[in-house]
Amino acid sequence: MFRFGLAPRFILFSSLLILTTSLSLSVLFLRHYARSQDQRTREHGISLARNLAHNAELGVLTRNGEMLNELGEGLFQESDVIAVAIVDNEGNPLLDERKEMARSGRLIARPRVAIIPMGGGEVRIGPFGEEGSGRVDAYEVSCPVFTRRGTRRNEEIGFLLEEQESATQRLETIGYARIMLSVSGMHRDIRELTWAFLLLTFLVIGVAILLTVMLVRKMVAPLQALAEATRRIAGGSLDEAVPEPKSQDEIGQLSASFNQMTGELKRSRHELELRSADLQNQVSLRTRELEEAQSQLVQAEKMTAVGLLVSGVAHELNNPLAGVVGYSQLLLKSDTEERVRRGLEKINREAERCKKIVQNLQTFARKHKPQKDYVGINGILESTLELRSYQLKVDNIGVDLDLDADLPKTMADFHQLQQVFLNIIINAHQAMAAAGRPGSLTLRTRNRDEEIVVEIQDNGPGIPVENLGKIFDPFFTTKEVGQGTGLGLSICYGIIQEHRGRITARNAPGGGAIFQVSLPVIGPDSTEPSLCIPSGLDGEPAGRGRRNILVVDDELAIIDILYQVLRLDGHRVDTALNGTVALRKIEKEQYDVIISDLRMPGMGGRELYEKVREMNLDLSRRMIFSTGDVVNVETREFLEKSGNSYLQKPFDMDAIRRLVRSVLVTNAQ
Repeated sequence: MFRFGLAPRFILFSSLLILTTSLSLSVLFLRHYARSQDQRTREHGISLARNLAHNAELGVLTRNGEMLNELGEGLFQESDVIAVAIVDNEGNPLLDERKEMARSGRLIARPRVAIIPMGGGEVRIGPFGEEGSGRVDAYEVSCPVFTRRGTRRNEEIGFLLEEQESATQRLETIGYARIMLSVSGMHRDIRELTWAFLLLTFLVIGVAILLTVMLVRKMVAPLQALAEATRRIAGGSLDEAVPEPKSQDEIGQLSASFNQMTGELKRSRHELELRSADLQNQVSLRTRELEEAQSQLVQAEKMTAVGLLVSGVAHELNNPLAGVVGYSQLLLKSDTEERVRRGLEKINREAERCKKIVQNLQTFARKHKPQKDYVGINGILESTLELRSYQLKVDNIGVDLDLDADLPKTMADFHQLQQVFLNIIINAHQAMAAAGRPGSLTLRTRNRDEEIVVEIQDNGPGIPVENLGKIFDPFFTTKEVGQGTGLGLSICYGIIQEHRGRITARNAPGGGAIFQVSLPVIGPDSTEPSLCIPSGLDGEPAGRGRRNILVVDDELAIIDILYQVLRLDGHRVDTALNGTVALRKIEKEQYDVIISDLRMPGMGGRELYEKVREMNLDLSRRMIFSTGDVVNVETREFLEKSGNSYLQKPFDMDAIRRLVRSVLVTNAQ
């Protein structure tokens, strides 16, 4: 428990925090107390010295030793007064009394620092202590003794001379009163207070450590049990449970949630195993087409969760992968030894393999463009319905087909749309079967404003209103554990988005749910704007000879590849690391083509396009964009809106040359 774990660190941290806080507060308090006591002693000494000087005026004038001794005896009643002295203004002692005070086994002797005689009525105070110690053991306060003198003059009154006192008087120093105050009592009080604070501090620390250890034991033990159980679960053992504390605090709730999670995982795995075995039995009885459709759906559900995590990694791999593919293709076109060429071919072959792996990851994460053919939607619906016809009959669910006979064909991926329709039909089937009454499933197609609209309606319980806005979210499901992963409709949404369509869900007025899929009508000769790279242009001329091309990208490797590839066709290539630098170059130089990355620090490709469009509309049409995230919603909308061509990373060297030639030829016409 106490080796390299949370407990010793927490105890050590708490102890240090309490110790530091206690010592800091104690030091601050003791310093403040010492300063206040020192100030009080000094003020007390000054007050006594002034009173002595005032009361000693008559005794000094008359040199009355008895009177002065009485004053000294009265001052010795003060516990901190250790010496009293009165001298005349010539330094002759009139009173010199001292009290013996023990300190460190010795007596405080007479002060070793002489007090300078003072004039002008000032009170002087001087500290005394052991030489070299820097410590004040006593203060000596010296105050002048004054008397008032009047100016006299003789005046003639009649025939007599009478001495008259003038109205003017002056102060005259007739001696000095000195008092020495001991501060040993103050030091003793401070020492006692210091020891008291130290004892209190260590007592508080001891109690705090004891309480902390008890608290840590109570907290860490359940956490250690959770950690150990988690490690065993990670190893594949789901028969784990931790003791649930009787308390209802956060640790108790965490233990209960952990046990609940373990139970759910165990049940889910068991149900998945049963479902997997059932699917394997059904696969042997289905046609190859059904096998492929079901395999695609199951694989999509399994890999979408992984795809959501790796899609970002796959996107980031495109930039360095583009460098590997590009450089290997460039070196293969150069004159190299046969042994080196074989190595380059292996590098290029493995890089192409990595490229396909990344594309597969993007496919599972809905980041890859589907492979489209000219297909009929009615045929896809009918073939999909055949896959579920037997199960529908077994569960007493009738099917009503309302298909538009004149529905046009469109460019679409047969298997992906089949996956969408199959997922919706299965969801409707399960909802109606759970309702426990005869079901009715309606499939309807219509052609509305150059859009193909597919509606799949059931008479099940419908969708709760609060869930209508969340059913297409990844991992959202209302089914019981083991009955679904919450990925099916999310996959459907991504597929329809890739087909530039829409998918929505609503509740039918009479009960049940209606899923509507809208797809654009695209002819076999149509191409999607900005989402294709022209091919077959290897024989096209590059235009009117050498052209100026600006390459804008924040990846130096991609800039270098594009530079070398475009130089093969004799073009003059200029480069920029971001849109800001590129814009300055465009203002000073004429360019025939601009190849720009969409995402760059500072000014990206979109903002650069808008700036160029304002400056030169024709040049903005000759901009080619490069991106590794072509099916991102924002990226796709921008490319469709601009109508410009693009390069998808990692790109092929010949595809770059074909696309540049296409742009030059198109704008030369």
